Amino acid sequence: MALSARAQRIPVPLLVLFPLLILMLATGQARAMDQNTTFLPLRINAPDRAGLSKKADQALAAALAERGLSMLSRSEAEKLVSYQGNWPPSARELTAVAEKTGHDYVAAGSLTLVGDRYSLDMAVYDMLSPDALHTSFQEGPAAGGPAPLIERSIGDILAYTSRNYIIASIAPTGNQRIDSGAILRKIKTKPGDFYDPAALRRDLKAVFGMGYFDDVVIDVKDTPAGKAVTFQVKEKPLIHSVKFVGAEEIPKEDVKAAANILPNTIVNPAKINAAVQQIKALYRSKGYFKTKVSATLSYPDDESVDVTFKISEGEKVSIKAITFEGNKSFDDDELEDVIQTGTWSWWHSWLTESGVLKMDVLQQDAGRLAAFYQNHGFIEAKVGEPRVEEKADGLHVIFPIEEGPRYRVGTVDIQGDLIKDKQDLLTMLKIRQEKFLNRDVLRKDTLRLTDLYAEHGYAFAEVRPRINKSETGKRVDIVFKVDQGSLVYFNRVEIQGNTRTRDNVIRRDLDVKEGGVFDSKAIRTSTQKLQRLGFFEDVSVTPQPTMNEDQMDVLVKVKEKSTGQFSIGAGYSSSESLLFMGEISENNLMGTGNRLALSANLSGVSTRFNLSYTNPRFLDSKVSAGIDLFNWEREYDDYTKNSTGGGVRFGHPFFEKWYIYYGYSIDNTTLSDIKEDASQIIKDSQDIKLTSAVHVRFVRDTRNRRFVPSSGSRNTITVRDAGGWLGGDAEFTKLEGTSSWYFPLFWKTVFHIKGAAGQAFASDSKKLPVYEHYYLGGMNSIRGFSSASISPLDPVTGEKIGGDKMWYANVAFQFPLVEEAGLYGEIFTDFGNVYAVDDSWDFGDYKKTAGVGFTWMSPMGPIRIAWGYNLDKQDGEDTSNWDFTMGGAF
Repeated sequence: MALSARAQRIPVPLLVLFPLLILMLATGQARAMDQNTTFLPLRINAPDRAGLSKKADQALAAALAERGLSMLSRSEAEKLVSYQGNWPPSARELTAVAEKTGHDYVAAGSLTLVGDRYSLDMAVYDMLSPDALHTSFQEGPAAGGPAPLIERSIGDILAYTSRNYIIASIAPTGNQRIDSGAILRKIKTKPGDFYDPAALRRDLKAVFGMGYFDDVVIDVKDTPAGKAVTFQVKEKPLIHSVKFVGAEEIPKEDVKAAANILPNTIVNPAKINAAVQQIKALYRSKGYFKTKVSATLSYPDDESVDVTFKISEGEKVSIKAITFEGNKSFDDDELEDVIQTGTWSWWHSWLTESGVLKMDVLQQDAGRLAAFYQNHGFIEAKVGEPRVEEKADGLHVIFPIEEGPRYRVGTVDIQGDLIKDKQDLLTMLKIRQEKFLNRDVLRKDTLRLTDLYAEHGYAFAEVRPRINKSETGKRVDIVFKVDQGSLVYFNRVEIQGNTRTRDNVIRRDLDVKEGGVFDSKAIRTSTQKLQRLGFFEDVSVTPQPTMNEDQMDVLVKVKEKSTGQFSIGAGYSSSESLLFMGEISENNLMGTGNRLALSANLSGVSTRFNLSYTNPRFLDSKVSAGIDLFNWEREYDDYTKNSTGGGVRFGHPFFEKWYIYYGYSIDNTTLSDIKEDASQIIKDSQDIKLTSAVHVRFVRDTRNRRFVPSSGSRNTITVRDAGGWLGGDAEFTKLEGTSSWYFPLFWKTVFHIKGAAGQAFASDSKKLPVYEHYYLGGMNSIRGFSSASISPLDPVTGEKIGGDKMWYANVAFQFPLVEEAGLYGEIFTDFGNVYAVDDSWDFGDYKKTAGVGFTWMSPMGPIRIAWGYNLDKQDGEDTSNWDFTMGGAF
């Protein structure tokens, strides 16, 4: 017989001699067959016969019950057959059993325990043909119990006694391109199952639902082993070509990727319909909400099909207005700042896609609004499904809001296990400073308390905030319930994944100590330190439970990455003109964590080569050590300077958040191409060749980020001493300091102020070479003046010869222009001056400028542009100046 996917019906069974049986089969597996076999309890051959009999009876009954069958109870069986005499039972006894039960077959067997193994012998007797005997033998370890053996033996017996309606085999046919395994995975019916037309109908639908077949028919044949079921399939044709007509505004490659329909694959209408929707979704994501897409199929022959997607793009529609319904406590402008969806604007939408409707973002915006209200005391606020209305001028988005009452913060208390004075713990809670209930602050306070306990060894501490609404007034009282749990210690630290980096390089950056008290902060800082090394693609430092509740192992898993680098780059600045950069480095030399680098910087006026070696953890301590070799050459207006030298350097933490860097350097400098009319100071510097110097620098950096910080500060103090007991031709001491501060203001704006000053001390001014003098001007000091243009002049030649004293200050108001793209603007004023060697400090005499600037973290690297206006122009000075720097590795 056959089941057809097209006909969707079951034909009249061919087994017309057993209509009642087939009807019962169709009702499901639980009633898949009438029982035609009597199963006698097993005879037991074992020392503990009673105990094993009970186990065997339970296993036999359970195995039969799963198939909707039952066994003859041992008490009834013992009345019909003898379990003490010969085994198997006699023909007379078996006939008595068959007459008692009315079954055609009787199954009897014995279970024997020999040593530590079971053996099971079963036989099934056909009472209509006593000579037709079918046996089954199973054996296995006693440790597993008798149930597995009994289960296998019953399956064997039933395959024989129920072979007329047991499925012997299932196989597909007619498939040429679709793997048979893929078809069989869709078929739930398996060989050995009872024949169930309803189940086969479901399997047929599942195979047809794969979408790869024009027709599926089931063919069922009887065999001596049971029923052979064949799924006869007719495959759909192959896609010959895929065409896209009408795609103009969006690159065709993007449309193809969205459709994801490829030639030489079997045509699947479901996938083609999905492709139509995916193309529409792509256009909607770009603002084309009126786009229509249809797919047509043409058949050049019986074995292939051409698919054509016809696209009518329509006009681009953007978000014209965003409104809010039901908001009483906050105006629309405040709520628009909360959501990510925005209206179209000509001046930045091309860069940020603002004004393009994205439904997933719209759903997220509803959640953002709900969180905003929750964080401002409206704990019962609801934000409904956003509505989108298409009007003549564009799309209008409406957010329905039910604010509900606003709740103030009442009393705040902490109860439970307190590891500190309650008042100290309460002082940590920021929710006490909130006028209205703020769920985000509450969540952070909960984490803050949990982290505090975890940092003190209580890894499993639980902190649960309870919010109780007061009976009168719109107020909530908050109680933090604390259960500290047991004190936990670190047990063993295991490192995995480091195929190259040595264990000690990883361990020295771990704040986790074996045997120490559990500390969650140590786990976080250890993760951060390993990530900062730059040796690994992925780092995880994870506590692992042990057999002891008061101990936890720590698993450090790392994934190595290539640490050798080759980078080249280019840039431009007003002082260097066009410049090129290149570097070859190995940042984890032979897995030791040391760095070796060779770099070159070439520009129109300078050439620099550097070879450096750095050990960031000298002798596994916190001291970094390094060696540098360099050759620098730079062309100035009146001379060319060439320096060759090297140095050693060290650095380590000083005080909290302070670092100290110190070292020694020696270089040999030659001045050449000196003009005949050059200043005498320049000519005197020809004799200063060897500079032997020590330096020390203190740094404290708390900025939240290096590029356009919004908070924190960076402070440095540097002392450099040359000559004297160090030898060499140069003899001077330079003292310099800088202090730069960032203060966040309203609307993500930042107030920035920076001050810097320096002075060179020399008992003999002829021991201070001209290239160690101070010059100001340019992007990094006083904008509006060209680089190094602020300088004292030689009284004889009028050349700029620098000075031994300088100071400058920058005051700026910074603001985001297109924050998503990393574009920021600033308004600034700069002022400062350089004073000649023979002059004193005069803070009343200084240069001052004002201007505007832009900073952009572009794909090519950071770009800075500044225009400064000279507020007190003197003779020989420019009225204003542009300054531009760009550069980065690629």
